[in-house]
Amino acid sequence: MGLPSPTQLSELSGLILKQGQHCHGVWGKFKGVLASLVATAVPSAAQSGITQGAAAAGVSSGLQVGGAVLGTTFAPLGAALAPWIAAATIATQAGKIFSLHDLKADASRSQNADVNYKCVCGACAKNIGYILDKKERNVALMGIGVATVGASAILKGIHSAGKALYSKAKGEMRPKEKVSRDIVLSARQGCTAAMGTAFLLSGTWSFTGNREAATMATAVAIITSEDGWDKFQSLW
Repeated sequence: MGLPSPTQLSELSGLILKQGQHCHGVWGKFKGVLASLVATAVPSAAQSGITQGAAAAGVSSGLQVGGAVLGTTFAPLGAALAPWIAAATIATQAGKIFSLHDLKADASRSQNADVNYKCVCGACAKNIGYILDKKERNVALMGIGVATVGASAILKGIHSAGKALYSKAKGEMRPKEKVSRDIVLSARQGCTAAMGTAFLLSGTWSFTGNREAATMATAVAIITSEDGWDKFQSLW
């Protein structure tokens, strides 16, 4: 399945802009937005997949797929964006598969360049580059870990935990959090390069077949929720 096409992401961007005005910039929590998407967006063929996605995200409030959303997880924002997911989920091969390298290349070019996914914030190339560097370092550590029976992974975990505690004590924002927040904000403001990054990292994409409703819903919920950046940073 291809990523949503630039045209489709532009349509989504328009919907998000309208919702931002409607909610006066007060976005719901990720779990609530996703729960609302699950309950209202899903064509019957995709219900099981998107329900599993909600369960994986920790949404458990007596949710009724296709019906009313129960409990405090209800987020009208998600319900308003649901029709876009329902339409986009059944589309196939809308644009070619893009990798993070492709998205970074698009983001590096000017807004007037003939590219697939444009950056309008000017920060996507740098932020996507950081994600790539982080992912490639993690892959290298995994390779070392195989030879050292996981010792490198343990040390990395201890080091990361130490940095997190230090940053929290100092009141500082860690680079990964900043990049995640920036990507989500750029996506919300219409950068299709940032939106593509959110969609690309929200699930597993293949060349053929219908899009996974769970992946689509996760990406939209990340972009349109107050704490979506936290979910996003957990994906890389």
